[in-house]
Amino acid sequence: MTKLHLALLVCDTPRPQVLEKYGDYPHMFSKVFTQAALDEGSTDSKTEITWEFFDVVHKQEYPTDTSRFDAIVLTGSSASAYEDVPWIVKLVSFVQQQLADPAKKKLVGICFGHQIIARAAGGKCAKNEKGWEFGYYEISLTPFGQRYFKTDKSAIRINQVHQDHVYELPPGFQCLATTSPHTPIHAMASNDGQCITIQGHPEFNRDTVRILINLRADAGVISRDLADNELTKLDNAGPYMEDIWLVRHFLDFIQGTLVQV
Repeated sequence: MTKLHLALLVCDTPRPQVLEKYGDYPHMFSKVFTQAALDEGSTDSKTEITWEFFDVVHKQEYPTDTSRFDAIVLTGSSASAYEDVPWIVKLVSFVQQQLADPAKKKLVGICFGHQIIARAAGGKCAKNEKGWEFGYYEISLTPFGQRYFKTDKSAIRINQVHQDHVYELPPGFQCLATTSPHTPIHAMASNDGQCITIQGHPEFNRDTVRILINLRADAGVISRDLADNELTKLDNAGPYMEDIWLVRHFLDFIQGTLVQV
């Protein structure tokens, strides 16, 4: 039995309508990582995962001894990773400490977490002038991404909820996936094997995304035409996505079985 102990840096709380139906980020991440560990195609289907959760927004709490963890996972957030508000500056500083630590603790970033790791490592993120990616998207794997994940898949299907993006890779990172020209850097990995990130949301199910699309449209954040188009695309999409597939590869990454290419 392989045991993994993970730290989740919780960077937000889902909207009440999502929270009531599908729980908070600790629940969502625990669920999708457990599903990935039990997936038949997993490198090691007998993986037991335990978590500790850290509220980095309101309590600004962090692991005091990162050696107890096999990896640190950063969640998404409605905040913008390029802002210099105190809790985000503190989060960037914490990630920079991990990047500088010779122990090279594994870091996994999701959406906002992807952008925070990029910023901490010397990349650049900003609001995307091309607008939102919201809903069901096929993300093209780069040639490097195909080799990295050891797959002949040309694309993976992941739910999206983002307007911000990473527009410049940090030094020592490679792009794994893209929706260029909209979001050229959709996933990335560091050459030293410490970091892997994705702009999308493998922890979100389709109904969560439906709720969020409608909430944004009702609030006037996105147009109703855009919302209806994305809802139709979501409803007409096939039954399968690569959310579990992707998180299974995150587990392989944490365990060191995704060999650097």
